Amino acid sequence: MLVAFVLVLLIVFGILAPVLSWLFRLEPSASAVRNFAPLLLFVCGLSFYFGGMAAAFKAPGRHLMHGTLVAPVAFVISPVVNVLLGESPFPGLDSVGAILLAAAFLAVSVAAAYVGARRGQALQAHNESVLRRMRRRANRA
Repeated sequence: MLVAFVLVLLIVFGILAPVLSWLFRLEPSASAVRNFAPLLLFVCGLSFYFGGMAAAFKAPGRHLMHGTLVAPVAFVISPVVNVLLGESPFPGLDSVGAILLAAAFLAVSVAAAYVGARRGQALQAHNESVLRRMRRRANRA
């Protein structure tokens, strides 16, 4: 989950922020959300793909579940923090468009995390098979 968040922050507000601002002639603001949303959806999906892959690869078991749960857990953390701070769970979601945009972000994040989790699970299985072969060769020698 942290890998996904770091990638989003680096791409949107960090390394590529000047390029994105120049390319799209946009500054991230409340009025530019409709124009900036497709790019943010792509970045979010890409980030959760790698986050899901990393979680699935590092998980001790149930790799697919761990990788896929990256996005829903990230989605739950924000409302919990908001409630603990005495605010509403989803501040700013006051229109149908905002709710649909949040649902789109959740759907893209979960789908990308699932695809990344499958890739992480495949990498983990491949690494395990390579390690088994290496151990067999070491035992023969």
